[in-house]
Amino acid sequence: MWRKCVPKAEGFSLRRRLFIRLLGVLAVLTAGLFLFVSAYAQRAADAAFDRLLMASALSISDTVRVEDGRFSVDLPYSSLGILAQARRDRVFYRITAPDGELVTGYHDLPVAPAKAAVAGAAGSDSTTRFENASFRGMPVRVAVLKRFATQPDLGGWVTIAVAQTREERGALARDILANAFLPIAFTVVAAGGLIWFGVRQALVPLGSLERMIRERQPHDFSPIAMPPPQEVSQLVQAINQLMARLKANLDTMQTFLADAAHQIRTPLASLRLQAELAIDEDDPDALHRIAQRVHRNAVEASQLTSQLLNHAMVIHRSEALKPEDVDLGALLEQVFQRARAVAGDTAIRLDIDRAAESATVPGDAISLREALTNLLDNAVKYAGPSGPIDLSLTPRPAGRGLRVEIADRGPGVPDAEKRRVLERFGRGSSAAGVAGSGLGLAIVTSVVEAHGADLALLDRPGGGLIARIDFPAADGGATAGGGAGRALLPLLFLCALLWSPWAQAAQLLTYPAPGGERERLRIHSATDRQAIEPLVLDFQQLHPDVTIEYKDMDTADLYAEAVAVPAKGGAAKGAAAETPDLLISSASDLQVKLANDGYTQPHRSALTDALPDWANWRDEAFGFTFEPAVIAYNRDLLPDAEVPRTRPALIRLLRDDPARFSRRVATYDTATSGIGYLLASHDALLFGQYWQLVAMMGNAQARLACCSGEILDMVERGEVLIAYNVLGSYARARAAAGAAIGIVVPEDYTLVISRVAVIPRTAPRPQLAGQFIDYLLSPRGQEVVADRSALYAISSGIKREASASGLRSSTAAPLHPIALSPALLVFLDRLKRERFLQQWQSAILLP
Repeated sequence: MWRKCVPKAEGFSLRRRLFIRLLGVLAVLTAGLFLFVSAYAQRAADAAFDRLLMASALSISDTVRVEDGRFSVDLPYSSLGILAQARRDRVFYRITAPDGELVTGYHDLPVAPAKAAVAGAAGSDSTTRFENASFRGMPVRVAVLKRFATQPDLGGWVTIAVAQTREERGALARDILANAFLPIAFTVVAAGGLIWFGVRQALVPLGSLERMIRERQPHDFSPIAMPPPQEVSQLVQAINQLMARLKANLDTMQTFLADAAHQIRTPLASLRLQAELAIDEDDPDALHRIAQRVHRNAVEASQLTSQLLNHAMVIHRSEALKPEDVDLGALLEQVFQRARAVAGDTAIRLDIDRAAESATVPGDAISLREALTNLLDNAVKYAGPSGPIDLSLTPRPAGRGLRVEIADRGPGVPDAEKRRVLERFGRGSSAAGVAGSGLGLAIVTSVVEAHGADLALLDRPGGGLIARIDFPAADGGATAGGGAGRALLPLLFLCALLWSPWAQAAQLLTYPAPGGERERLRIHSATDRQAIEPLVLDFQQLHPDVTIEYKDMDTADLYAEAVAVPAKGGAAKGAAAETPDLLISSASDLQVKLANDGYTQPHRSALTDALPDWANWRDEAFGFTFEPAVIAYNRDLLPDAEVPRTRPALIRLLRDDPARFSRRVATYDTATSGIGYLLASHDALLFGQYWQLVAMMGNAQARLACCSGEILDMVERGEVLIAYNVLGSYARARAAAGAAIGIVVPEDYTLVISRVAVIPRTAPRPQLAGQFIDYLLSPRGQEVVADRSALYAISSGIKREASASGLRSSTAAPLHPIALSPALLVFLDRLKRERFLQQWQSAILLP
């Protein structure tokens, strides 16, 4: 009846008004503002990037032509360079003729048909429209523009579609949202603070109640006498009721402790009484029975306590194990001597193989002694006088470590129980009637696991049990000279590769794991073995359990294989063993296209984040070298004073003395060399006289080759005097090996490429591939790049001659790194490539 005198609504009115109403209204208002700002941010981001898309489409539309009875387009570098400003976005395009036939680009890029035809004068642009679509599983924004092109007997509207993924749009929208919502968030926080202050002031009486309760004595469970505020009267009642229950529970607990103490005294008094009866007992048989009962109970309690303490000790020592060399032979001798003293009639035989007398294992002698003692005690306990117990130490087969065996003639352990008896308190059926705690083998298991050994329970021929512990081989090997032999293996392997013609022709190399294979990494690369091998071997020093398979390929073949594997189902059809985990190529444009078209997967770490922006695209393509394109020459045949230092000087040299340089100039064949085409296309962008230079090399009947090695071979043999656009890393390696090759870093500008590593989308072991990329970018990996691989390190922290810092300090030439971005896709366009190669071949290949 008393509870009905306190209106429920008044008891909770303050909390509802202050929290539910005020904070509820504030939350609704905040949510509405958030939705409004979010929508605005998305519209603003779309508007900004739509302008880039429109500019790209307009740039392409200006090059649409009708040539030789077909529609054509010469994709300008700026068209995709504009979109490359959005660093993380993929870029796609599609140009179609009026009849819907593909002119160039991605044939499967979705473009919705226009709702109505746009009429206009020839040569005018139609209105650009924007649409959202999904392409290859990615949301994209597409700009569609129509361009009218005409020629006698052929004309119509060419459709230009340029698409861009939405990563950068989303990032910009989130940035706008964060900055615009910041004042709102501050206001909400301030309002929340004011509400909190008002609530605190309103609930001051609760503080007085709290102090009254806190100042009470520990055993004071009397009801609270302070008249409470109306809103908390029910709470005070509940506290008073709780105190009453706590007092009752405390009284009950004290009674229980008193009863428990009394009950514990009873068995102890019984044991004491049995001892006193034994003192007064005259009958020897009765006295013996009493003594047996007392002794058995005391022994079992003592053994259980001892085993529990030993198990805790073993676990503690295994967690803090500091390995020391333990002489197993001496340790077994100690265990054997102790066991003989307590074995009674049970015979124990110790056999230590002469080959293992002085052998040691890394570990903890105390834990090992406890484990071996438990095994031997078990054998004595269960075997009894039924047969001798054999304790032996022998080398494992093939010298892979040491083996300890304890064999008895006891009842053994059934196969179904062997796993259970190794667990704590696990006992087999043969242990019935035998005193024990079930902790002995659990202690052995913990010690064995801590030492990296293997424990096995085996049936002994003729009856009984064999407990076998196999210890692994210690580091350094058991035989003299083993460590030195392993250290020489990489060197011998390298020599064999260098001198064996058969090995030189092989494409797939296997570098076995120095410490035993646990993982296998497969790398396909367009990098000479001599350049990559120091990195592979050093990586294995850090990861000795990794076997590396390395396949040297051409850049074009590398790209074609990467595209073909997903198309054919690759790893999904059981070809995982042949699928590469990592692709490395100097053709950065092809690597970027793989990433752009969705054939790679991302990897991110602190090392990839530290790369320059131009050397990391989408966290999928990573440059790890800084290699200049140089002019190489034969120092014995061409004096240094005559060597051109700039491209205009090279033009003059070839023009002024054509007979001397006829068939004595070399460069890449851009039609077959990916790196040659990449360098040539960027020369055409940067050097206004590039086509004149190509024409001069054509007049000199320049010799063309697929790769730097072949070009440098011609220079070294004296077949050519000068080579243009050779990779400086390979030229430097030849010069360091004693070849009469000089190197010029062009002073007008120097193109710099970076070898690019990507992880294929179908990689079976992407995490291991990511570890190799992190190694390449690490200070240690970059040191190896600069000192031992003949490549140039990209890290600014490496101050070697063969590094980005060393190159910048040694030349005043402007360095132009070829940035990893979608702009590289321009010269991979089919029509653009055909047009460029046609012009290049017509200039350099004279009829």
